[in-house]
Amino acid sequence: MMQRFRAWLEPTATEPEIRQQQYLLNLTLLALAVPGFIFGLVMAALWALGKVPPAGAISGLGVQPFYLLSYWLARRGKVRLAAYIPATVVFLAMAGSLFQVGVGHVSTIGMALVVLTAGILIGVPAATVFVALSTAVYLLAGYAQAAGMLPMALSAESTVVPDAVGMGLGLLVLVLFNWVSNREIGQALARERELGAALRQEREILEQRVHERTQALERQAIQLQTTADIARLAAEAVAPDELIARAVEMIRERFGFYHASVFIVDDTGNWAFLAASTGEAGRRLMARRHRLAVGSASIVGWVTANRLPRLASDVTKDPFHFRNPLLPDTQAELAVPLMVGQHLIGVLDVQSTTPDAFSEADVRALQAIASELAIAIESARLLTDRRIEMERMESEMRTLAQEAWSDPQRFGLPRVLHIAPAGGETEVGPSDSPTIAKARREGATAISPDGREMAVPVSVRGAVVAVMAARKPADDRDPWSEDELALLEAVAGQTALALETARQYSEEQRRLSELEVLNRISQATSQLLRPDTLFRVVHRQINQVLGETDLFVALYDQENERVHFPYASEQDGRVELPDAPLGQDPISTVIGARQPLLLNEATGLRTAGSKARSWLGVPMMVGDEILGVIAVQDTMREGRFSEDDAALLATIAGQVATAVQNARLLEQVQRTARRERLIHEITSSVRRAPDMQTVLETAARELGRALNARQIAVRLGEPAPSKEPGGEQGNSDHDESASPELEGAV
Repeated sequence: MMQRFRAWLEPTATEPEIRQQQYLLNLTLLALAVPGFIFGLVMAALWALGKVPPAGAISGLGVQPFYLLSYWLARRGKVRLAAYIPATVVFLAMAGSLFQVGVGHVSTIGMALVVLTAGILIGVPAATVFVALSTAVYLLAGYAQAAGMLPMALSAESTVVPDAVGMGLGLLVLVLFNWVSNREIGQALARERELGAALRQEREILEQRVHERTQALERQAIQLQTTADIARLAAEAVAPDELIARAVEMIRERFGFYHASVFIVDDTGNWAFLAASTGEAGRRLMARRHRLAVGSASIVGWVTANRLPRLASDVTKDPFHFRNPLLPDTQAELAVPLMVGQHLIGVLDVQSTTPDAFSEADVRALQAIASELAIAIESARLLTDRRIEMERMESEMRTLAQEAWSDPQRFGLPRVLHIAPAGGETEVGPSDSPTIAKARREGATAISPDGREMAVPVSVRGAVVAVMAARKPADDRDPWSEDELALLEAVAGQTALALETARQYSEEQRRLSELEVLNRISQATSQLLRPDTLFRVVHRQINQVLGETDLFVALYDQENERVHFPYASEQDGRVELPDAPLGQDPISTVIGARQPLLLNEATGLRTAGSKARSWLGVPMMVGDEILGVIAVQDTMREGRFSEDDAALLATIAGQVATAVQNARLLEQVQRTARRERLIHEITSSVRRAPDMQTVLETAARELGRALNARQIAVRLGEPAPSKEPGGEQGNSDHDESASPELEGAV
């Protein structure tokens, strides 16, 4: 009820002044209507009892429709017209009561009420008019009452004028008070309006600030959410291309940009390739592998060259803006660098269709996002590289495991091992049944169709190195149970660990043996042994690691292009092999290629000696010069040698080559020294001879001794000419002196 009553009093106008007048009018109508209605009811009751005339009841109740009319007009915005109605109605009612019951205190109060109502609702001029009208009506009613024209007569006619004058003055004072109060109220209202305007302006400013702050907080929230989502994408270890594409679409959607893209600088640092772009334009740009040169006449090029953000609030005024025909609506562009420390990864570029679309807050937000995106891209790159490296290492380890277990006989293991239950018969079937082949091929447990045979792969580092299979006896038709299958799988897993541990231990023992062999060979080569002795030591040490093998040492004569075999063994015995020219045999192949040669399926291969089934040869190199070949072979078994054997033999060949080269150099030095000593001895003996004959004899004798010659001849001058028949004989003494000759055997 109170809410409805307040709704009736609530003004309907929007302007503050009219709204205030309407509110005062509603209050005044309420103050007049309620007492007037009560007064009218009381007067009507007294009139019904015959105690008072009907004028009071009529004046109290008859004015109520006029109040309603005034309220109705005020609700429709005609406030001033509505304000005249209650003042006029009250004045007419008071005037009627004066002429009905005569003048008195009640009429005076009524006239004061009229003036007050007019002053409040209409204004001071209207109140002054009603003062004059009230005074005039009072005088008329007073004279009429004094003349006996009214039912009640005055006791003295002389009091009418003073009463009228006093009432007029009193009403004027009331108008004055009303004017003063209205002025104060007006000033107060003016101050209130000023304060209200100031408050409204301040509120608008605050609302604007709140709006801007809200937008900034929303932008900040979007920025934080975007950076968090980019970090989440990086934590999900997605590929760099997928990360960039999802991040760009996320930035464009959340910030409402026209277009967004990311450029990545290539490894050369000369080009920025488009890595991700939004929309149809981005798809077409990606399809044609769009790129921009670093430092080119574009905003992206400028950012890549200067590593600073660049904002083009109006792209038509920016000389570095590259107008893309696929993005015709671009009006503003912002590009920020993607940096990780001092390393430039790329550029984040966003565009808008509205000029001045990017604020300083947007620049800061995108810089923060770009920093997080750069870290995410770099992390994704590192994770991808690490994953690729891990996959490569796993593949290599798997390959190494497969190679290591490719020949179980190297470790003294049979390829197939059949075990029967205690007290039962051994049922030997095919070594690779379909169930076993399936388990080996798929790397998973396989069960035969009848359920009696199961095979579990034994995997080492992802490579199937063996298969454990079990088959029910012929008289047992029940399939293997789940518990039995789980038991076999558990045993296979533990077997894989044990086998790999044992293989690694065997490999370590082999490495120790290889180091010991290399150390002994190194000691042998440092002792300047004779080649034959050195080769026997090398053969013995190689057999300690590789087992019993045939060894061939072939030395290469580069001038004659022939191969000499200073050492060769077959079937634990030395053999003599003739020199051979270079040809198409394995040793010639190693010499020509200067690379190791491994032949594990050399069935019936004719090498330097007997036919070999496994053959391994490595070159003996000193620097870039090849001295020969060291080769080992097995005439009984294929697949005897491995890459590890080739590496070991290559190391041994290097040491042997150095020893051979040192021996050759030592022999050359010794030969030179011996020649110099002989020259010195011959020269000393010749210098001690007293005459020419002795000089010649000494020289011939010393040369014969040094050269181990049977005869030495020394001739001085030219031989004498022979005598012709009939000619003059020369003087024999002269001939002997002209051509002396000494001959002798030493």
